[in-house]
Amino acid sequence: MVLRATCVTGDPLNYFHQRSDEGPYLRVSDVVLRYNHNPKDMFAHLIRIATNSKWSHSALLYLLSDPAKGFDNTFLVEARTKGIRVASWRNEVFPYEQFTIGIKRPRLDWYAETPYEISKHDPHDPEDTCGIAYLRHVRGIALDQINGLYDNRVVYELTVLYAERVAKRHFGAIPGAAQATTAVANLFKKWDEDGTTANSVARFICSGLVQYSFFEALRRRIINDLAIPEHRDAAMSNLSNMQRIIFREDPEGVIADYVDRVRSSKLDLAGPVPDAVLDLLKTAMPADFNNSTNLEWRYVINKGVVWQIDKAPADYRPQSEDEAAALAMMSPEHRD
Repeated sequence: MVLRATCVTGDPLNYFHQRSDEGPYLRVSDVVLRYNHNPKDMFAHLIRIATNSKWSHSALLYLLSDPAKGFDNTFLVEARTKGIRVASWRNEVFPYEQFTIGIKRPRLDWYAETPYEISKHDPHDPEDTCGIAYLRHVRGIALDQINGLYDNRVVYELTVLYAERVAKRHFGAIPGAAQATTAVANLFKKWDEDGTTANSVARFICSGLVQYSFFEALRRRIINDLAIPEHRDAAMSNLSNMQRIIFREDPEGVIADYVDRVRSSKLDLAGPVPDAVLDLLKTAMPADFNNSTNLEWRYVINKGVVWQIDKAPADYRPQSEDEAAALAMMSPEHRD
């Protein structure tokens, strides 16, 4: 797909603050990618090396500014080195020279609303759109993880999983490389639980939180809707489209197998999620979101300039070097 970037403002702090019915320019559960240009931030640099990506961080839009309701700022929910937190939009984009931001939005043309969801739409709410109840559920799931996702046991498990994935990506052709990396990662399990190094290695994978939240919100909504006869058709349709909210490649067909087993009653959707599914979700990387066609590009913020992203004719060419630089941020990255 050919895209164009249109410069809309040089003020990303105020532009995205909802102050009228024209927008919103952002939407709840938009996916935010960030590139940290600060050479002194070695943590971000190591993340880009480990994941072979220009992006080193991802987050979810949690709350949009709405002065009429008393919200004068926009907030995100994100996983950081000290755990999961709610952060302000300003902290995500400022200082302008340090951060490049990409904003992608899940495609929901497949999402089947229940009669109840349809009845709750508010034509006077600029945020209201098809699937808005689901998107609000996604951000709620992410916020729910604040107290539980990063206990030590999960940190160690994530460390092993990411080590395995990175090893397969970079050294797959070298016999025994993935196994050796896994063995090294397993050493983290022997470290004292009060140590900080093991935590730092795993907690940077903020994208796992984002991917898990989209999956878990849909799973719970389907479970609830299956219990209501008039919602069952919507539930079954959404179950069959579950792969549409998976933003990383799934070469082994883990999600397709999960859905098939649920549909054939071999697996209870309300039961524990299989480890293979959780491992797939938790090991999503920022580069996966960059590549995913299940997310559409909406904006790129480069050096404080906001570029709106839209489809363009097949023969379209960037009209300036600055536009070309913005479009380059969306170029496909590595594949597994």
